[in-house]
Amino acid sequence: MNLAILKQLKGSKITAEALRETIASAIENKHLEPGEKLPSTRDMALYLGISRTTVMKSLESLIATGHLMTSPGAGTWVRKTARNGSQSADESNEKQSQATGYPWQERYSHLAANLHAQRIEAIENTDFDEINYGSAPSDMLPVQAWRKSLMHWSRSAENFDFGANSDAFGYLPLRKAIAGYLRRTKQIICKPEQIVIGSGVQSVVSPAFSLLVKPDDAIICENPGFWGAREQFHSLGAAVIPVGIDEHGLIVEQLDEIDRPVQWIYVEPSCQEPSGVMLSEPRRVALIDWCQRHNCAILEDDWDSEFQYDGQAAPSLFSLDKTGSVIYFYSFWRLLYPLVSVSFLVIPEQLIETFQSYKCSWDRQFTLVEHLVLTEMLDKNIIETHMRAMWKSLRKRRQALIFALKKQFKDDVKLASSTSGMHVVVQFKESVPEETILSCAKKAGLSCATTRPYYAHSAKANEFMLR
Repeated sequence: MNLAILKQLKGSKITAEALRETIASAIENKHLEPGEKLPSTRDMALYLGISRTTVMKSLESLIATGHLMTSPGAGTWVRKTARNGSQSADESNEKQSQATGYPWQERYSHLAANLHAQRIEAIENTDFDEINYGSAPSDMLPVQAWRKSLMHWSRSAENFDFGANSDAFGYLPLRKAIAGYLRRTKQIICKPEQIVIGSGVQSVVSPAFSLLVKPDDAIICENPGFWGAREQFHSLGAAVIPVGIDEHGLIVEQLDEIDRPVQWIYVEPSCQEPSGVMLSEPRRVALIDWCQRHNCAILEDDWDSEFQYDGQAAPSLFSLDKTGSVIYFYSFWRLLYPLVSVSFLVIPEQLIETFQSYKCSWDRQFTLVEHLVLTEMLDKNIIETHMRAMWKSLRKRRQALIFALKKQFKDDVKLASSTSGMHVVVQFKESVPEETILSCAKKAGLSCATTRPYYAHSAKANEFMLR
C-alpha cells in the first residue's frame, strides 16, 4: 500500500473513524488490491502524525468488518474476498470449500486449541528490526573471520563425514567446544552430553517447555520480561504469574505472596530483558533456596550476559544449584545474528534420555556447516576475542548515549538503573507523543524500540530501548 492514499487526511484532526473510512473507501474503489499488504502501524502513524493506538483502532475495526485480515508476524493485508457482493469463481469455490470443508478444528490438539483461542497481540517486525531484533549491531559482526571459516569448510564439503550430524543433540565437537566456552566464561562445569543444540531461540526452549510444562502448571515470569516465553507458556495451558523486578532483579520476596504451588520460574538473571538489570548475588542464593524449599524448577535464560559494565558478573544459577533443578539456556544468536543462530540448553543429567528421545523423534537434523564454522571459531578463541572488542565498543557507545540523554533532556527523561546489555532503557515524559520520539530517534541515527510487548500488564508509557 502506498501511504499517499492517506494524504487527504493530513492537515486535519485525524480520528480512528476517519482513517477507517479512508482505507475502506480505498478498498471498495479498488485503489487497494485484494491481498495487498498494508504498512506497519508505526509507519502509518509516523506518516500521519498520530498515535499508533489510533491506527490500531481503525485497523481492528476494518478487520472486524472483513475488509482486512491479519496474522501475528505476517502483518495486515486486504482481504481477498470482494466487499461489493460480487465474487470470482476462485473466491466462490473458496467460500464453498470453507462451508463444506473438513472440520479441522475437531482434530485440534490441546496446543492448537489454545493457540486458536488465545489472542496474541502481533509483534510487528518493524518494532524490532531497528535494534537488529535484539542482537548485536550489524557493524560489529565478525564477518571476515566467519567468511574465511565458511569458505574453508565449504571447499572441503566433499570430505565431510556426514555421519557427524547423526547425533540428535548436535555436532559433538561443537558441544565439546561449548562446554569449554562455558567453563572459561561462565564458570559452568558440565559434560558435552548435557548440551542440547538447536537453531534459534524458540527451537531450543520449545522442547523444554513442551516436555516439562503441563496444563495448569504455575509458572513465574518477570514483569516486564521476554514476551516470547510468556506466550509459549500460555499456549501450553500454563498459568503465568508475573512477578515484578527492581534495580536488583526479580523481587524474590514477592514469591511468598503466591497462594498456589509453583512448578517453574523463568528468569533472566544476567541481564533482565528489557530493563538490563542483573539479579543480585544475595537474591540468586535466595531464589535457589526458595525453589528447593518449594520443589520448583528454574529455567535460566542467560540473555546478553557478556556485556557487564560495572563489576564482575555474578555466578549463574546453574552453577549455584546443587540439586539438578536448573535448566540453562544460552544463544550465540545474540552475538552473531544473522551469521549464526545456534542456541543451546544445558540440562541436568537425569533429563538426557528424555531429551534424546524427543530430538530423535522430532528434531534430529542440523546444519553441519554452521556447526563446523562455530566449532572452529570457539576452538581458536575468535568468539571470545570478538566479545572483548564488542564490550569495549558498546561501553563507549553506552556512555556517550547516557551522557547525551542527560545533557539534552535533564529531568524530562528517566534512565533504567542497569549496568549491562546492548541497549539503554529510557522513559520520556508522557506528554511527548510516541511517534515524535521514534521520529526524532531515527533522525539522530539511534536504534529505538518500545518496551510495551515485554509487559504482561502495567506497561510504562513512552518507555523505549535505545542504542
